[in-house]
Amino acid sequence: MPEEKASDFAKASSDKKWKVEKAAGGVVFKKHEGQTFVLMVNPKKPNYGPPQDYWTWPKGLYDHDGESKEQTALREVREEGGVEAEVLESLGYIKFFRSFDHVLKFVDFWLMEYISGDPKDHDEEIANAEFVTLDEAEARLKFPHDKEILTRAKEKLTQY
Repeated sequence: MPEEKASDFAKASSDKKWKVEKAAGGVVFKKHEGQTFVLMVNPKKPNYGPPQDYWTWPKGLYDHDGESKEQTALREVREEGGVEAEVLESLGYIKFFRSFDHVLKFVDFWLMEYISGDPKDHDEEIANAEFVTLDEAEARLKFPHDKEILTRAKEKLTQY
């Protein structure tokens, strides 16, 4: 996983005030006819504008009192991805800088198995949600931190 240098963060934070966000999300998979599919989401621009130019994993901030990281991840999968899932195991966390709004973001991820629901039932923050093959997921991912989560998920998926 690419690591940001402490000096990079120090320089960035000396220029602007950076804030830290903590979030949780999931890589939801299902198997069908011998193939593995994963749930991906295409978020809308802030204030529910047109679709962003990237696909990612369902995730969101810990913003509910008393909610665990796992509960946050399951809620985000349900809200952004339209599906119910079961947490199987941790995929660890990633961190990245979001320069447009000066955020250092940490996101804990879990590998989850699809239980029920339809990705079309996603919330208004998302332009589209769908299950795609692992190869298609790899082709759609734009950001290194999202690609790292896919690599971790693929390693774990060999057990299921």
